[in-house]
Amino acid sequence: MRIHCAEGRLEVEELERRLEQAISASTIQQLADLVYDLPKVAVPDPIVGEPAKARTGPPGIRAFTRRIEVPATVDRVRRALLDTVAVGLNRAGYELIYQDATTLMFQRSLKERLRIDLEKRGKGNTTMVIYGRASRRIRKHIARLNFYA
Repeated sequence: MRIHCAEGRLEVEELERRLEQAISASTIQQLADLVYDLPKVAVPDPIVGEPAKARTGPPGIRAFTRRIEVPATVDRVRRALLDTVAVGLNRAGYELIYQDATTLMFQRSLKERLRIDLEKRGKGNTTMVIYGRASRRIRKHIARLNFYA
């Protein structure tokens, strides 16, 4: 539903109303009723191949940088980050403290802070640069990130 809101099919108030109904839904039919009037969003096919093994370094809170090439537009990557990565970071205690069209910043403590910058690379491609200081557990999750076309 956030994709439809971002593309102008839903007003913010309507999105919030539908999200509240989705949270309180108890059947799949109730969830389906919330999106019946919206066009289907194509689910991309996975990229073939295994993600590259990335070294995450020693335990503890450490500085790191990770660059990921994503075959999607900056806007689409940003929406995917907000729908997936931001939720996971929030569960790990991180708070989204700043965002604009190409930057997301998360903070858990004064020592643990992450920044994600999105850079346009040619037509329909984006380079995502994630850097900051985080625990080994978070660095491992970021090293395993895999994005689809």
